[in-house]
Amino acid sequence: MTLPGPDKSYSLPYTSYDRMYFVKSNFATISFLVIIVLAAGLFRFAGFSSPHGMTWDEEFYVQMGEDLTKNPLNYNCRYFVGVFERLNLDTPEYLHEPLFKHPPLFSYLLSFVFRTGGATYEAASLVPIFFGLVLVFLSFALGSFLFNKNTGLAAAFLAAIDPINWACSEKIWMETTLAAFMWIAVYFVIRAAIGKKYLFYYLAGAASGFAILTKYPGFLVFPIGFTIVALEDRRAFRSPHFWMWPLIAALMFLPWIIWNCLVYGGQIIAKVPALHEVKPHIVILSAAAIAAMVVIAKTIKTPRARFALALAALLFVFSRQYVMDGIANMFNAAYVPPSGWKPGMFQSEPWTFYFRRMIELSPFYLFAFAGILFLAKKGSREKFLIIPALWSLLFFSVWGSYQSRYVLFASIALLVLAARTVLWCWEKIGEKSGSGPVKTSLRLCLAAIVLLALLRTAGIDMATVIGNDFLHF
Repeated sequence: MTLPGPDKSYSLPYTSYDRMYFVKSNFATISFLVIIVLAAGLFRFAGFSSPHGMTWDEEFYVQMGEDLTKNPLNYNCRYFVGVFERLNLDTPEYLHEPLFKHPPLFSYLLSFVFRTGGATYEAASLVPIFFGLVLVFLSFALGSFLFNKNTGLAAAFLAAIDPINWACSEKIWMETTLAAFMWIAVYFVIRAAIGKKYLFYYLAGAASGFAILTKYPGFLVFPIGFTIVALEDRRAFRSPHFWMWPLIAALMFLPWIIWNCLVYGGQIIAKVPALHEVKPHIVILSAAAIAAMVVIAKTIKTPRARFALALAALLFVFSRQYVMDGIANMFNAAYVPPSGWKPGMFQSEPWTFYFRRMIELSPFYLFAFAGILFLAKKGSREKFLIIPALWSLLFFSVWGSYQSRYVLFASIALLVLAARTVLWCWEKIGEKSGSGPVKTSLRLCLAAIVLLALLRTAGIDMATVIGNDFLHF
């Protein structure tokens, strides 16, 4: 088996770093990766098997998956009309008609599993757990391809213990499936842009199609991918192979559009935006912010100016008292970020919600944000992680419907960047401090900081994720 590794044709600024290997053989790399994935899978199965409450979303998806095993065209939630009426709850309009709220792929995946293992919650859990583990492997693939296999293994480990990935894997939610297909698509776009191997755009098209058929935010792969290509390989825009990427995705999404038009006619144009509270300014503001950053990044030539720009951007976010409170909570061993069953419990939070939330869930996100500051060099591969993270965080921050699960896609990019930052710091300590007690002391300090971050993350996992008794987090 050949593992992905750095593309030697691509110039990286820290070549000594890429020659640094703690794990030197492919066999050892595969062994460690298998252990990480298996352990992550066992913990996720154990968490789902423990007694816990089922969310409305899970009830809906399981029932729809069961209905689809009996009739593949029976994509609706009518079963729950009676449930809502018995509980004296207001019945949403979409319960009375075929479902347009979400594309159908996730429910069909549940149906596929039910055909082989029976329509049970345990069988349904196989889908989110499987794709949660796919995200662990993708973290390894991204870290290995962009940097080296040590970064890949560290990224896989962080993704395995990350509370966001872990929590989403234990719920019968769409998020792990969505994030996995989105990252497969973005990974292929990155491979195509770096290597000028345009066949990867066809694979990106298929993965993008599966992403948008899972959930509408899958469309974010296109602005992310277009931004990456604009920075890395603008000549690709003149290639017909590049345009096969959105074309294949559009053709895969077309049956869903046709079905909705046949059922609802022109009404569907207003139904989806109304239900999801779609605000055009969300996309416009996010695109404008990303475009501005791309233009500025390409015009700034000096490393000091680029550092100043990154520092100003991070200070703009982290100078907010709301985020500073999150940093303080991170150092409080007794503090557990809130989660629970109260609907809309985060609706009153400010736009900086995700920045505070992520560092409260795991200190490794601070390493990621530090990596943006110190590693966002001209020509570096870190941009392939920063761009997806920024697009997702900006979009959902402006959106205003705050849930940690919505930024699962962004979390993968940030965790790979965190792994890169930690190992980069380790190497730089060796380069700058020489040999002897200074080098040893600094590396011991770094190891201690990483250990404390691991303990904090494990504590959050034990306090919230392992119990698996929450809806909002």
